[in-house]
Amino acid sequence: MFTQIFAALEQGEAPDFELLQRHFDLAMTKKLGVVKLPPAFWMQDSKINPRADHLLQAALLLGDRERCDLAVSVLAVETVEQKTDQTLHQIVQGIIESLSAVVPLDRKEQVSTLSDTLLQELFL
Repeated sequence: MFTQIFAALEQGEAPDFELLQRHFDLAMTKKLGVVKLPPAFWMQDSKINPRADHLLQAALLLGDRERCDLAVSVLAVETVEQKTDQTLHQIVQGIIESLSAVVPLDRKEQVSTLSDTLLQELFL
């Protein structure tokens, strides 16, 4: 769902933020429907089960704290259910670092500030 948007970001193109917001809302609705199911029924198709890292990156690009909190909540559920070796903090930090490399210049400060706030409030 977000693949084209993030591929364009890597090429230096700024996303359409209105479109990004609509994609986020639709993707989050789908994601919340999936995580309500028992983990054995979680689909791997990203059109049905959007990637949680993409949700957080989109929320950060939009500069929306509430959307960030939703995305981190979904990441927390996935982290617990998938029993990964990484902590939630490490996962979120990695997502932020990968976004920082491609974020448009006009959003860099906003994304950085929101990322710092998110990390401090959630993990300290």
